[in-house]
Amino acid sequence: MATAAKDRLVTKIHDKWYDLTDFEKIHPGGPVALGLASGRDGTVMFESHHPFTHRKILDAILQKYELDEESSRHLKTLEEQHGIAEHRFNWKSEFGDALKFHVKEYFEAEAKRRNVSLVAATKAPPERWFEIAVLGVIFFATLVSFIRGDWISLFTCPLGVWVFGVNTFHDAAHFALHKNWRVNCTVPYLFPHFSSPFVWYHQHNIGHHSYPNVAHRDPDLVHHYWMKREHKSVKWLPAHEKQRNLSFLVFWWTVAVEFGLATMEDLWMVMYNVYNESVPMKVISKKRLLCHVIGRVFTIGGIHVWPFFVFDTWTRSIIFATIPYLWFSFLFMMNTQINHLTPETAHEADQDWYKHQVITAQDFGVASRFCFLMSGGLNYQVVHHLFPTVNHCHLVKLQPIVARLCEKHGVEYKQVAGYAAAIKAHHAHTVNMSFKDNEN
Repeated sequence: MATAAKDRLVTKIHDKWYDLTDFEKIHPGGPVALGLASGRDGTVMFESHHPFTHRKILDAILQKYELDEESSRHLKTLEEQHGIAEHRFNWKSEFGDALKFHVKEYFEAEAKRRNVSLVAATKAPPERWFEIAVLGVIFFATLVSFIRGDWISLFTCPLGVWVFGVNTFHDAAHFALHKNWRVNCTVPYLFPHFSSPFVWYHQHNIGHHSYPNVAHRDPDLVHHYWMKREHKSVKWLPAHEKQRNLSFLVFWWTVAVEFGLATMEDLWMVMYNVYNESVPMKVISKKRLLCHVIGRVFTIGGIHVWPFFVFDTWTRSIIFATIPYLWFSFLFMMNTQINHLTPETAHEADQDWYKHQVITAQDFGVASRFCFLMSGGLNYQVVHHLFPTVNHCHLVKLQPIVARLCEKHGVEYKQVAGYAAAIKAHHAHTVNMSFKDNEN
């Protein structure tokens, strides 16, 4: 048996193989979360998704499903099968232990205050759900205006889609919206214009969140690398000189979701079973593949086709079929590219996973309610990367804890004032990467 069995959920954690097929049905986090580790080295996801669970409990569960040496000696991870180099972190961390201890203290107090379980305390509380509901009402109001053909809705509706979506889609995709895994797995399918949830799990959860800014493991470093260069590990090309211009950055942000995340990169992944040459995909059935393709065709097609059946002029139809999604793409990129790709974070690294999460990210506008709602909490990027399954609404309270512990343990914690400073830093990084001299 050279590779992991197709019909078994086997994973490698801390250099040991486990067959979790039977555990999949009773896994508290649900089968989708567990399935992300299927066939691959799931060490990072295992550690980062269980920060508050007692180690003895985790070890006892794993021991039940451990494969002996004879059964596992010929197994290969998906990464090995695709020739993707393994990257290992050190998990014995005084800094990490301190983070988990103090953050768990916060949630134990929160659980007691709300009279809920510890897990439920980490998800969205009632006041957060009310906030999401208000954002939903605002979005639907802009949608009605959009369908009616009001010109102002070309910009207000995509803005409503972004703000409502980022405050729900992102948390749900990290299993951080609700303690019930079914809610978390359903919500992302309500926002298919963001991305296919299936592809998003690979690009974001498995790849970027596990290995931020790690060459050949973080897919966000190689989005259309023949046009834009984000990391020294990417070979410099003459075309990269164009990215020095601010106008190129605006253009890039405007088209990236339309022609990248939502279409081309999705297509390449299902064709070659690997996302951006960094995250391997377990082969899926033809039926599931067909459903995925049909879903993407309906999503992208629907976004651009409906105006031609509603409006009576070609001009209005073309404008409503193109401008909104380009504006949505700009908003998406403006909020997602400014947290890791800066001169101070892009090429930082540490073998300690917890320290690595801190030094490869920056927070912005931590005292700003506008920045929080506009970014869906992405402005607390450092804290989010340390505790991805925690709902973003809690990050406001966790940020001072993380900042204090970073100072105590000598870990550089980076933050800037707001959007303007964050965008400026990202553009500076983009300019730096346009020069050939900035290579490994």
